[in-house]
Amino acid sequence: MRWFLLALSLLAVPTLAQTPPPPAGQAAQQDALKLGVQLYALGRYEAALELFERAVREKPQDADALYWLARAQLKVGLLNPALENAKGLVARNPRYIGGYMVLSEAYMALYRAAEDREKGKAYLEQALTVLRDAEKVNPRYAPLFAQRGLVYTLLGQLDKAEEAFRKALGLQDTPEVRLALAELYLAGGRLDEALEQYARALQLAPKDGELRVRYASALLLKGRAEDAARVLEEGHRLKPLDAEGWYTLGQAYFVLGRGKEAGVALENAVALAPLRFPAAYFYLGQVYMALGDWQKAKSRLTVAVRLEPKRAEYRYQLCLANEKLGDKEGARYQCQEALKLRPGYKEAEEVLRRL
Repeated sequence: MRWFLLALSLLAVPTLAQTPPPPAGQAAQQDALKLGVQLYALGRYEAALELFERAVREKPQDADALYWLARAQLKVGLLNPALENAKGLVARNPRYIGGYMVLSEAYMALYRAAEDREKGKAYLEQALTVLRDAEKVNPRYAPLFAQRGLVYTLLGQLDKAEEAFRKALGLQDTPEVRLALAELYLAGGRLDEALEQYARALQLAPKDGELRVRYASALLLKGRAEDAARVLEEGHRLKPLDAEGWYTLGQAYFVLGRGKEAGVALENAVALAPLRFPAAYFYLGQVYMALGDWQKAKSRLTVAVRLEPKRAEYRYQLCLANEKLGDKEGARYQCQEALKLRPGYKEAEEVLRRL
């Protein structure tokens, strides 16, 4: 079960621990800006961008409007325009903390977009410089230190990242920073400390479904499948699970030997996201084999093999399903392919000997 640790990488952290925006200030008096902020919060970035552009045209000196314009440009991938707008915002409004924050985010976005990550680290150094300037403006602005932690995480300087996150928590305890710290500990193999931070984050944001999925995934790594299932079941009562939530709950039920419940959860996952979780089809194949439904097992395992044809264990399980259905030729082919992928695969060799 430990293979899915990869799903918990820190690549997702910048989004989850994103710097909260400063208050919109004059947004209530500016219809375009106010509506743009609302659309941005709903994830409608293209529509928000048009409104922010209009707001800037109407009031080019409005720091809030330029801040939101740069944020929206980052969301839609207009990195260089966002960078220039953020630079202009800082230059014209050196006491406006939001300008420094969005400028550092722009540099981080340029790093993530760089083909050569080593050369791209120069962008991260620029982000740190911007954040040092921001600290002179407001040395007690918690999001600043959270952002610094993310930059150090991308640089691989985990000790400095931890120090920055803890500084942020000392100023303002938020679930986003707790989550970022948990992910940092997880990446460093400090699972118990990660679980503590996930639990504290969940206390602060009990309705955050994505947080529950990450916490449950870490609990599975610890071997606490019962707790993982409970975390997700509680979450489902608060808010319906999404595809990843059903998938993770299915894994927990599978480990617990609750086959029928695992099947329901995993079928929900693949119905919501048919191509996102190849392993869900693999687990479903095993669930249906345990239930004696070999035809359904073959159907689900066939999809798993199509999605990830180089997974020897997927082909081996499909070999077994074919064998049970009397398809010796299909069984033989899948076990032979499994052996090509994993020479010395004893279980596959045993099946081939009896076919």
